[in-house]
Amino acid sequence: MMFSRNRLNAQPRLECDFAAGRQVVAARRRRLAGPLVMTCLAMLGGELALAQTLPVRTIDPVVQGDEPIIVTKHKIDTPRGPLAYEARAGRLPIRNEQTGEVRGYMFFVAYHAVGRKENRPISFLWNGGPTAASWNFHTLGAGPRVRSEGGFVDNPVTLLADSDLVFMDAMETGFSRLAKPEFAPEFFQFQGDVASTVEFIRAYRTRFRANSQPLYIGGTSYGVFRAAAVVDELGQRGVPVAGALLISGDIPNISQPTEFYNAMHVPARTATAFFYKKLPPELMRDRAETMREALDWARNVYQPALARIAQLTDAEREAVALALARYTGVSPELVNRKTLVVPVNTYLAQFLGGDLTRPLSDIDTRISDGSEDVWAEGPLDAYMRGELQYTTDLTYRGIERGYMPTPGPPAKTTRQQFHYNQPGMTDEAMQDLIATGEVTKLAQLNPPWIVNALKRDKSLRVLVITGRYDPLNMCEGNEIVTATLPYDLARRIENRCYEAGHIVYRYDEQRAQLSRDFAKFVRESAIEK
Repeated sequence: MMFSRNRLNAQPRLECDFAAGRQVVAARRRRLAGPLVMTCLAMLGGELALAQTLPVRTIDPVVQGDEPIIVTKHKIDTPRGPLAYEARAGRLPIRNEQTGEVRGYMFFVAYHAVGRKENRPISFLWNGGPTAASWNFHTLGAGPRVRSEGGFVDNPVTLLADSDLVFMDAMETGFSRLAKPEFAPEFFQFQGDVASTVEFIRAYRTRFRANSQPLYIGGTSYGVFRAAAVVDELGQRGVPVAGALLISGDIPNISQPTEFYNAMHVPARTATAFFYKKLPPELMRDRAETMREALDWARNVYQPALARIAQLTDAEREAVALALARYTGVSPELVNRKTLVVPVNTYLAQFLGGDLTRPLSDIDTRISDGSEDVWAEGPLDAYMRGELQYTTDLTYRGIERGYMPTPGPPAKTTRQQFHYNQPGMTDEAMQDLIATGEVTKLAQLNPPWIVNALKRDKSLRVLVITGRYDPLNMCEGNEIVTATLPYDLARRIENRCYEAGHIVYRYDEQRAQLSRDFAKFVRESAIEK
């Protein structure tokens, strides 16, 4: 692929060499931002994809000095028929309410169905971190185009079939940037993160006249914390939210005793041990029955033992330790006889025994060969700057790397600067997270954002999705905790468990399952409204 110039008319052209032949598509410059009016699609799945011309327009800034928004037109086929849509890529300024001063620019990619009804839902979605851009959720699961081994392919089960989608990158992730370095403390902490997210949603809905569209909020991993707090804050401001989509995060934001979290890790570890065939023969006969037995032991024996651990005799401790090893496939020596717990970091590192070069992935415990990398710099450039025509030389933070003075201090990640300052958070909880890899203390100390929001808005619905092989979350825990709520709250929370890891939408089958569950969720919440 190269740029060339015709000597007669000096028009820029993009030439694309394909194995099956050579196609040259002339492209002309546009008035704003200079995007080229074409995309050369890569070889996809071993077959040649046709180069296609994408109409490009720009949405002019409202305030002088702001950036234009790049808009391209697209169409994909879905099980429900063709879906025409426009993609918007750009950055919205985050302004100080009183002074109007720009404090930062938040990047987004949004997809809007062409010819949509006025009341079509709109969903604001993001990843976690707290310092991860929305790239994975966007291009592995929910968006209309997803990554494959050969490049990007259409996603016929995109969530766009049921809702307009806005993928937001938090400050200093992706192409989002601070206006000045000294503004970092405003954004690199939990309360500021939530405040800037709420402002982005307000600014987007105002700018694109989307206030009449039913509002959905969704996040993954840490993004669940952000989503829950954002839903609560919007409710306090009187902004109705139709639904919250919480993927691979807190159970669903309802604090429980430490022994509950430790006990509810057992079923996921039992499933992992079954996958690796590390359970005793009698537990390898019937997976469903083994999972029921393990859950029963975890709830009725293990959790009560942990609750009275100081009173246990040595014999009782030994019996619990051996049973824990039996149901989770770990060596009995790995179980700490003082705590009767195997911390997640220890579990992942040593589950496969003495081979410390083969730890289980903290993304998916079925992976132990390091193949869980899902970032991919090349596809990002091809999609963002190619298909979507967002022609910027900024690096996409978290994936691409740019310039730092050399010699000099290394670039500081946002994670290294981020401060958890939600009400109730303590330094002890953070140290525990760093030492063990467990999010238990964070989950315990978080305010009950979702419960507060459910109490305030009687029509709010919540969809919680967890991966069976996610080492940080717990399918059964979600169900059990939800059942502790009053019926009016519990009936509006739906829990789903996927045969997946932390990135529940990574593979085709689960991506389709997410699409079906989301469609049902939107229909039911619309009825509730």
